[in-house]
Amino acid sequence: MLQAIREKAQGWIAWAIVILISIPFALWGIQEYLGVGGEPEVAVVDGEAITERMLDQRTRDFRESLRFSLGDSYRADLFEDSTLRPQVLNAIVEEMVLAKNAADWNLRTSDAQVRGFITSVPSFQRDGRFDQLSYETAVRNRGMSRAGFEQSVRQDMALAQLRGAVRDSAFVTESDLESRVRLRDEQRAFSYARVPAAAHINQVTFEQDDLRRYYEANLDRYRTPERVKISYLLLDAAGLGDVADPSEEALRQYFEDHRAEFVAREERAMRHILVALPADAGEDEAKEAEEKAGALLQQIRAGGDIASLAKENSDDPGSAGNGGDLGWVERGVMVPPFEEAGFALDKGEVSDLVRTDFGFHIIQVTDIRGGSDAGFADLRDQVEAAYRKLEGENLYFDYAERLAESAYENPASLAPAAEALGLQIQGTDWVTRDSRLNPPLDSPKVLNAAFSDDVLVEGNNSELIEIGQQQAVVVRVAEHEPAGVKPFDENLALIESDFKNHKASEAAAQTGEKALAELLAGARTLTEIASENAWTLEQPGAVSRNQAGIPSAVLVKAFALQPPQAGSPRYAGVESVIGDYVLIELTEVQPGSLQSLSDDERAAVSEQAAGRMANAEVQYFTQSLRERSDIDIQLPTE
Repeated sequence: MLQAIREKAQGWIAWAIVILISIPFALWGIQEYLGVGGEPEVAVVDGEAITERMLDQRTRDFRESLRFSLGDSYRADLFEDSTLRPQVLNAIVEEMVLAKNAADWNLRTSDAQVRGFITSVPSFQRDGRFDQLSYETAVRNRGMSRAGFEQSVRQDMALAQLRGAVRDSAFVTESDLESRVRLRDEQRAFSYARVPAAAHINQVTFEQDDLRRYYEANLDRYRTPERVKISYLLLDAAGLGDVADPSEEALRQYFEDHRAEFVAREERAMRHILVALPADAGEDEAKEAEEKAGALLQQIRAGGDIASLAKENSDDPGSAGNGGDLGWVERGVMVPPFEEAGFALDKGEVSDLVRTDFGFHIIQVTDIRGGSDAGFADLRDQVEAAYRKLEGENLYFDYAERLAESAYENPASLAPAAEALGLQIQGTDWVTRDSRLNPPLDSPKVLNAAFSDDVLVEGNNSELIEIGQQQAVVVRVAEHEPAGVKPFDENLALIESDFKNHKASEAAAQTGEKALAELLAGARTLTEIASENAWTLEQPGAVSRNQAGIPSAVLVKAFALQPPQAGSPRYAGVESVIGDYVLIELTEVQPGSLQSLSDDERAAVSEQAAGRMANAEVQYFTQSLRERSDIDIQLPTE
């Protein structure tokens, strides 16, 4: 058949076939040149496109950076694409706008600067020196070529120059500092009285329809967060020791191998005097040294103080200054003749002359601790507990591997793993993403796993999660309740309480506003009104903006009032968080003073002000460049 086609495909027929085949290829090629059918674009900045792939890569990089910096506190649900992508896109747009401006300003980064930066990155180093293989591997893992990575470094350094130039242009004047300190250190003297909502709560009356209307108008108050009940298998080395069944012989052997763990080693506090003798000393030198040491020993035997004699006569530079004190000494530390003599003495006893390779010693034991004659029978319970602990630690790694395998091979249930390993399936009560689990499950990794797509959505067992020293769990979701609003009937008691509190707060506000009108009219003082109504009057005196112990709403309102004039107080009212209405009487304003600051305080304020102003300058500069640029954002930013 092919041969027949070849024979007939001659002349105009062949040319027709070629033309028909060529048209699609030609059009496809034109599309490539024109960009038709290319990568999807999410934004265009001054004619330069930001593609979907660029945004995806930068979003992944940013998410990994967050995961690394936050560690166990990282929660995937807080950093979903819908949240991150608009922020990352905005950052890319700003980079492109700044990069264009940096190019217009002829800001450049030399090859030497790029090399210097790259060789200083810790992740590109090995043993404190730049490692080419580590560098190339890291760049490749990011899906970039060396040239592409170095170009991105070059651009980042140029942008840093630009931002630095703008930041360095900011300065703080004396007037700026004075204004900042005047407001920052301002103190205000005021009094405030509470109009309690609780006094009105028994006066609140309502019908069922009132509660239902309140419920429907405040549905957000009755929303319940997403929650789950977690089933889990806990693997703990401390519990695995119960699996062991040691024989008496095994316990005895363990005791012998670890005797020092059960019987405290004997230690002795010693001091000594050394009369040094060179290793190549002759008989005459040795005799002279021995006679000197003997004379010192006689002084000690006659009641002399060994510590004082050691300070004056000992040739041991390490202990002479401390009166010959050697501290606590255990066997195996000193040379054999010294150790044998020292451990043969009773507390407070002084030895005869002891000769070692260093010379002649006089030794005194000042204290003794440790040492025991207890045997296996006396310590059997301790030995068995230690043995089981060690066995549990040895079994842990094997059990952990088996648990991970079984949970993975049977993803729909914990039962097979529990049966195979002799573990008990345990469970929690309802928990939300923000819950704090009880130990040992109080690791953020547990909730992260429980609310992950693999466990929550797919219904699988989690991977093995290390939650402590030789502690691990595998979790799965036993029950899941999505976020929602509790029905009216199920929330009736809470709705009734909220409604009564709300109405009581309204009544307190009405009472307080009437009293405020009297205060503003100058009819009475706050002290008089508070006393008449038995309202609690607080008089904290002069306080700062961040004063502790005063309701935040009261502080904010007190510092928002205009200063009093000619001795006439300023009055205001505000609703507190707990529903009370608070009347405020402002009597005095004391501005902060720059002159009252020490030199160090002044420098700190100046540095802080300069930093804030520099950041603001960069933001203003960037925003102005964006406004002058042609930017088309095609990705929704909300």
